[in-house]
Amino acid sequence: MYLSGAFNRKLLYPMLCRLLLMCLSVTLAGCGFQLRGTAALPEEMSVTYIRSNNPYASLVNDFADALRTHHVKVTENRSEATAVLDIIDDEQKKNVLSVNSSGKVLEYQLQQTIQFDVKTIDNLPLLEPQRVSMTRDYLYSNTDVLSKEREEVVVRRSLQRELVGLAMLRITVAAR
Repeated sequence: MYLSGAFNRKLLYPMLCRLLLMCLSVTLAGCGFQLRGTAALPEEMSVTYIRSNNPYASLVNDFADALRTHHVKVTENRSEATAVLDIIDDEQKKNVLSVNSSGKVLEYQLQQTIQFDVKTIDNLPLLEPQRVSMTRDYLYSNTDVLSKEREEVVVRRSLQRELVGLAMLRITVAAR
């Protein structure tokens, strides 16, 4: 009798797991869930020139990388371009969030705001000027200054990449 119960459990559990997996698959397919991939950008952006007041800034490089991910050719020659992504403004701030009883900083907030638009080479707007802003907080210790300065750089880079990701989402939504 004991052998037969163990044998039944060996058959029953895999069947239940398969049934549960099939039910989950049908439910996800029915609700319209899709894996997130790269959404299509407007066709006019197939060759894009990035204009900025600071052409060697890391923000320009992040936008170029994001465009290449979307299979867009980024050109440094405006005459070759079919569209222009214009970085109108890039503002970075660092605010004190909290201090201890002796007035030493405990926490900072980093904020970055970018404004951009996209136009065809004929100056027709593909995307009106957009403003995207994000903030990140981080703890600060005046006894560990070097590592906290490095942490600020890492947090700022991460913040900027996320901002560029949001900007790319706005461009893809405008393309629909």
